[in-house]
Amino acid sequence: MPAQVRLFFISLLQVIVLTTGMIALVFVAIKPDPNHYFAGSRLQLELLKNTPSPRIILVGGSNVSFGLDAELMQRALGVPVINDGLHAGLGLAPLRELEEYLRPGDVVIISLEYNMFSYESIMQGDRAFLSDWIEYSPRRVRYLSDPWSEASAIYATMLQRKVNREVNRYLLGGSLDEMRSIFLGTKYDANGDFVGHLQEASTTPRKIPSVPYFASTFQEDIFTFLEHFNQRAQEKGVEVYFEPPASRKRNCKITGEALMAKFFETFEERSSIPVLTPFDGVCLPDKYFFDTPYHLNAEGRQLRTQRLIENWLRRNASSK
Repeated sequence: MPAQVRLFFISLLQVIVLTTGMIALVFVAIKPDPNHYFAGSRLQLELLKNTPSPRIILVGGSNVSFGLDAELMQRALGVPVINDGLHAGLGLAPLRELEEYLRPGDVVIISLEYNMFSYESIMQGDRAFLSDWIEYSPRRVRYLSDPWSEASAIYATMLQRKVNREVNRYLLGGSLDEMRSIFLGTKYDANGDFVGHLQEASTTPRKIPSVPYFASTFQEDIFTFLEHFNQRAQEKGVEVYFEPPASRKRNCKITGEALMAKFFETFEERSSIPVLTPFDGVCLPDKYFFDTPYHLNAEGRQLRTQRLIENWLRRNASSK
């Protein structure tokens, strides 16, 4: 091998080793932020691992995290209740994670945001959100829809976001709390409920986008996924139910009663998962919503949770 070619490969190898070392240093030196909203997922994961069965597990996006009170349900029903809700931007990845921790006697109540049923990109999850979530438990990369093809992009995004976070921290004098407002990972209770918003007043209704909850068509892939999830859960001795997400009356009206009803009809046609709250009891007054059409304030959260408890007790009474 000519000396110039050998020198080129030696230089190339040095660059690769140096680059790899720098990347590894960033991953090791910049720890996951304990104040990030997704830091609460570590508590939720510990609850899934360590809470004895039978238990009720609430899972979905932020409509679950913000809008259901697992602690209240636990007191009312006399069984452990875990809030495993986090963010719709994670798509279906949290459901894949949850499946690994299911045990006989468990009950899973799924509440997915409506737009996940209309758009594949939302169902698959956002790369930035997924990278933040995986940062708190690297093995979560296995729960991506296609880990082999997506992992490299996820870790590249994670690297970029780690560096950006440190730059922002430096520019803001060492704290990102002001930027994150109430959305902090330290604001979860012992059941996994996010409670950081409970003292906040409701946003003026006109400041919450009055947009339809979903498009006029629904994608088939999400119903296929839910059917497979339900089948595997049943094989483990687990019951699965669907609870419609927190639904703001103004957004229900913009969506249209016919289209809202079509969603429930479609769900019943394409899924064997029972729906706990019927269509006519879903839409709640605007005053109960905090800052988005899915986020309930303290009063709305209590109302929705009480409604779920009543529907759960009624269903169990009728099945006996």
